[in-house]
Amino acid sequence: MKDLVQNIANTRGLTKSNIREFLNETFNEVSKQYNLCKDFQARAAKFGEAFEACFEVIIEKLYPNLGFDFIKDFELPKACLKDGGEADFAVLAGSLEKRRLIAIIETKGAADKILCDGKNIKLPRPGMLRTDTVKKAISNAYQVSRACPNMLFFIVTSHKATSGNAKCMCDLAEGDIIDKIVDITVPQDLDDMINTIKLATTSTRQS
Repeated sequence: MKDLVQNIANTRGLTKSNIREFLNETFNEVSKQYNLCKDFQARAAKFGEAFEACFEVIIEKLYPNLGFDFIKDFELPKACLKDGGEADFAVLAGSLEKRRLIAIIETKGAADKILCDGKNIKLPRPGMLRTDTVKKAISNAYQVSRACPNMLFFIVTSHKATSGNAKCMCDLAEGDIIDKIVDITVPQDLDDMINTIKLATTSTRQS
């Protein structure tokens, strides 16, 4: 999956100004490769996998040489994130002898439309527009906040909730157990997350 995403990023010439187009192209290509126009049940898993790969590629290409690492599928047993329920990403900093866990990142992204037989098919409630998706992300944030009270926690999504119960829940959690809900297509959101992590790597916040 990541090779496919990297090829799209290289071909398109990924920049901060074309992230949405990059995502759309990726989801369309994944849909084509995995026959997702017909295999509805496989969509959620494949789009989730594709979005994780997009996040990795965006960080690698647009934020090189950060001085800290994004580790995929990170086990955090004391927060009950293990055995298939690992954190999507963890941020670690420092030397191998003094490695510090700085942040946990949850990724929630999917297509809002895909091209099928030459027609754009609209898909319902991608990213953080689904209340059950929001509830799962908030549950993970709560688990991390209880196990690691000083840990940063971010949700990176393709679509932020803008109304209804999904937005209400996000508003309750953001600034409390969630440091920021990041719209991956908004450069300022990404910059804010990266700068917060940078600050944490040089502060005494982590215990």
